[in-house]
Amino acid sequence: MKKKRWIKVGVLTGAFFLALVVSSLITNRGTADLTVDLGDPTLPRISFSVADKNVNTLAGFVNDMDITAMRDTITPVEKNGTLKMNLEKDGNDIKEVHYELYSLDGEEIYEKSEVKDLSQDTLTLDLNRALKEDVSEAVLKVILKLDKKEVYYYTRVVRPDELAVKECLKFAEDFHTKTFNKKNAQDLLTYLEPNEEGDNTTYQTVTIHSDTAHVTWGDLKPEVSSDVEWSIKESNTVYTSLLATYQVTCKGDADEVETYNIKEFFRVRFSEDEVYLLDYNRSMDQVFNGNKKVLNENGVLLGIAPSNILYETNNNGTIVSFVQERDLWTYNKDADELSLVFSFANREGHDVRSRYDQHAVRIISMEKNGSTAFAVYGYMNRGNHEGEVGVAIYYFDIEKNAVEEKAFIPSNKSFAMAEDELGKMVYYSHERQMLYVLAGGKLYQVNLERDKQEILAKNLEEGQYAASDDGHLLAYQTSGTLEDAKEITILNLKTGKEQKVEAEEGESVRPLGFVVNDFIYGCQRASDKGKTTAGEDILPMYKVEIRDSKNKVVKTYHDKDAYISDIFIETNLVTLNRVVKSKDVYTGTKQDYISNNEERKESNIFLESYTTELKEKQMRLTYADGISDQSPKILRPKQVMLDEPVTIAFDGKVKNDRYYVYGMGELVAIYDRASYAIQKAEEVSGVVISANQSYIWEKGNRDLVYYTDMEAFKKADGQSSFEACEKQMEAYKAKRVNLTGCTLDQVLYVINKGIPVIAMTSQDHAILLTGYSTTDVTYIDPDSGEENTVSVNDMENMVGKSGNTFIGYVK
Repeated sequence: MKKKRWIKVGVLTGAFFLALVVSSLITNRGTADLTVDLGDPTLPRISFSVADKNVNTLAGFVNDMDITAMRDTITPVEKNGTLKMNLEKDGNDIKEVHYELYSLDGEEIYEKSEVKDLSQDTLTLDLNRALKEDVSEAVLKVILKLDKKEVYYYTRVVRPDELAVKECLKFAEDFHTKTFNKKNAQDLLTYLEPNEEGDNTTYQTVTIHSDTAHVTWGDLKPEVSSDVEWSIKESNTVYTSLLATYQVTCKGDADEVETYNIKEFFRVRFSEDEVYLLDYNRSMDQVFNGNKKVLNENGVLLGIAPSNILYETNNNGTIVSFVQERDLWTYNKDADELSLVFSFANREGHDVRSRYDQHAVRIISMEKNGSTAFAVYGYMNRGNHEGEVGVAIYYFDIEKNAVEEKAFIPSNKSFAMAEDELGKMVYYSHERQMLYVLAGGKLYQVNLERDKQEILAKNLEEGQYAASDDGHLLAYQTSGTLEDAKEITILNLKTGKEQKVEAEEGESVRPLGFVVNDFIYGCQRASDKGKTTAGEDILPMYKVEIRDSKNKVVKTYHDKDAYISDIFIETNLVTLNRVVKSKDVYTGTKQDYISNNEERKESNIFLESYTTELKEKQMRLTYADGISDQSPKILRPKQVMLDEPVTIAFDGKVKNDRYYVYGMGELVAIYDRASYAIQKAEEVSGVVISANQSYIWEKGNRDLVYYTDMEAFKKADGQSSFEACEKQMEAYKAKRVNLTGCTLDQVLYVINKGIPVIAMTSQDHAILLTGYSTTDVTYIDPDSGEENTVSVNDMENMVGKSGNTFIGYVK
């Protein structure tokens, strides 16, 4: 009997070890002797003490970054001009600490200094001499010198005069804490504005307009499982913007403990001992964990997540790759495997540096067998590129269960700018071993197999090219300028095949964008060239056409009474911004729309929402034919290095005609027209910044009453009213910004900065707006030489006749 028992034990033991070997072979198949390890993050971090609170924790960069592109946090200095800086050494031996202070545009260096005493983890930076009275804001660069490298850190700094950071921070912390106890619901309601704008069907996004049940987390009962890190994003005399980032855990529908990344944004005003919550926004995003119950009979359960999860499927509808919280996963139904293809978060997720969120993952393409090409762009948390910003191109070979880095494109910009300039203009074709990058106005084709680089097009300016959403189609003007190009090349980056669109006799063509695979372009005639009401040159399009993937025209838009200045594309809806012509002057008119029927190809796998009582609205990747086996093997593909990845450096100068919208604690959007940026900033209660860091516009940061010191003037003989206004503005030595399309209320911000604004009341009559109150607007009419005051309503009617044409000037 004893012998039989030992035989049984031996068989079970042998089976156990055999299972381990087989499991190891499955998990690591095809990766022997090739694996490389991302390793743990190694760089130190720094933070600052403000109002007795540790704030603005900064990640380090191993390359010197572009000053104008590093606009994330703002740190008030002490009243005596010093700043307390805290070091998180994380085992690093810091040899020297230097700091430099720059103007916002990076052109002027105010101070270069060094901290002598490094015996403590809290250091004092003396900025008193450098931060002069006439400098309201500057950029601080801190350099830590380690054994073999220098690490750079960036934050804006500001004098504390008339700021209420301490009070605003105290309020935000208190509000944050109270959300975790439903007994505080009534206290919170004092500051909330529940209305129909709040979406009370989801916990993924909770706002100032949500009900108290959602602000206090419903029945989720979350517990904070990490440090709450506070960042100051904006601070002025009117408001302070704060962002808290942290993780929570709570039990889900399957009674399993789930982890969520939380971002909690506050815009707070403190005035006369009263606190006002101007904006509140909290996002809750589930961290997908393959070890939990993430499959059911319907599909892959993503849980509480945004409704725009990125995913790609194979042709057979059996394999799906998807990105959730910057992690790339692949689920193979036939093989019953779930693979964590890429993640910067270390396996345990305990190191906060590995969870730093200033990067994104974009799926480039998927092959029939499920192998996936993808790009990781932004700040590299760990691995060979730790501390760099750029775009890394990877290929996941599903059969070898291996991920190989193919190329790396470095950048000296922040994550959001690198995303805008490189993230969407990079495409990799694995079948052809070809990489395409559009950067610095040049379209590069790189043969990775031969390590050969070729320039397909150069001197491409904004508007001369357009890419499809998935990046595999690129259209660009082959020759000429935006206004006179006779030909457009449509390049399929996946196959390398080209199509041409040629202009008709006496016309030119201009690429506008794609709706899925359909190409949209505009047709122009040189004879239609004229000026806008604001005096700028314009060559509008007289018609817009859409061509399908076979290069056949499937739709034409042409209105004999109006022209198209530009377009917006959202999903399948094309919005046409239109102008009408009188003599040689164009004035804005109402928009028109084109709907297109081109849809994403039908797949057996699709993204949809579902609802449960506990977690409310959630997202799922649904399999139309269902999933029978719901306990997949969990794979973690190895990083391999078959060849040294190609490093490609491109010219990446910041474009001078770009406008950056910051809101909810991050860079929200980038536009080439100030008016578009201001409209977006209005939506997100944000700010608009120019490429050289000048403030173009801020939500809510203006006085209720303000008058400039401009005196009345009259136009000279032979001078138009517009020319007379422009002449007066020369004295301000400020940059001209076209604000056409903005509302009157929006342009009053510019006046509040001490500079008048030119307004057109018709296509040939300009006035100069010089001041305002809550009810009136004051202006100078160059025709009469008189100063006048009219009601806000009357002024809105006056400028409405020119399509709200405004010209502002900013320093």
